[in-house]
Amino acid sequence: MRWAAGLAQRLGRELVVVHASEPEALAARAAGAGAPDVTALLEAEEERADQVREEAARLGESVGVPVRLDVQRASPLRALLEHEDEACAIVVGTGRKGVLEEFVLGTTSIGVAAHATCPVVVINPEVDVDGLDHGVIGVAVDGSADSRAAARVAMDYAGGTGSRVVAITTWYLEVVDGYVVTEPDSPEWRRVEEDRMAMLEDTFAGLRRSHAHVPLELSVRRGPVLSTLLEASEGLDLMVMGSRGMGSVRGRLLGSVSQRLMRTAQVPVMVVTRPQDRRQG
Repeated sequence: MRWAAGLAQRLGRELVVVHASEPEALAARAAGAGAPDVTALLEAEEERADQVREEAARLGESVGVPVRLDVQRASPLRALLEHEDEACAIVVGTGRKGVLEEFVLGTTSIGVAAHATCPVVVINPEVDVDGLDHGVIGVAVDGSADSRAAARVAMDYAGGTGSRVVAITTWYLEVVDGYVVTEPDSPEWRRVEEDRMAMLEDTFAGLRRSHAHVPLELSVRRGPVLSTLLEASEGLDLMVMGSRGMGSVRGRLLGSVSQRLMRTAQVPVMVVTRPQDRRQG
């Protein structure tokens, strides 16, 4: 919520805080441990909602952004997706508390990232959101339609926040003329690197013109995609990526790299689920 408030402040937007819960469903899941006290669960949920109201009000006042609170007795996934048409981004955590809460919240973050029509920012509990002031946004690009959408969104957000963009593409096991490329500075190695850089140049050709005020760096890196992106995320304020790319299992709503990165990265991870032409609402 603090990170979302900071983004709203930088973009001059309203912050909508969504608090949704299904205490009856939690009671049903907990029934295996004994008969749950539904009344106590409901009372505890009311107290939790009051705490959210107070914290949201204090946060909005301290940051200087208008805050609107949406409290629902409903599925958190459904409640969040109700705001996808008005939002420039939905921000969620991954949930690392009790086993039951981690299952519920983890499912919510993955579900929102997989289904939302607006960008989704996932922040795991280890991220130091108060220390993110580098002025750099990273974006993972592999030439797929999803990563092209991510590139546009990254440039849009950089323009709105006064940041620069580092576009990153990775390669690891490549075959050229029947041979696996392993020797640095060989003609085959240079060919792979040149092909990757050409793909980056093509992806950002139009964006360089439409976002001429956004500083842009293109970076080709070799290594396993997940570890390479994790290393590249150091020193960033945000990592942007498509929900699926060429390296993911086709047909999945959310690629395995996206899921693993958003659970382990030390920076917020923005997932762009499909090509977008959205207003910054």
